Amino acid sequence: MTGYEQDQKVAIKINDGIATRAWYNLVVSIRDVKLWKAGMKPHRHWRITDVKNYFGVKGNTQKVLDQLVTLKEEYETGKTNLTN
Repeated sequence: MTGYEQDQKVAIKINDGIATRAWYNLVVSIRDVKLWKAGMKPHRHWRITDVKNYFGVKGNTQKVLDQLVTLKEEYETGKTNLTN
């Protein structure tokens, strides 16, 4: 089980709303991979390998980005309600 799958059950508060940790990490990772693709390192300790391991994806930068966008689309269409 990947970290992404585990974090789909963990709710966090973002501003005034509630989201899962998986959603937050997915959106931020898409941003970071786009920066990496453009030749910028998002922050000093960022590694593409960490993204691949967390989400369970493989391939080069473009393939990883495509897979993350697909995960985002799947998450948006199959979004479940969070109950506290």
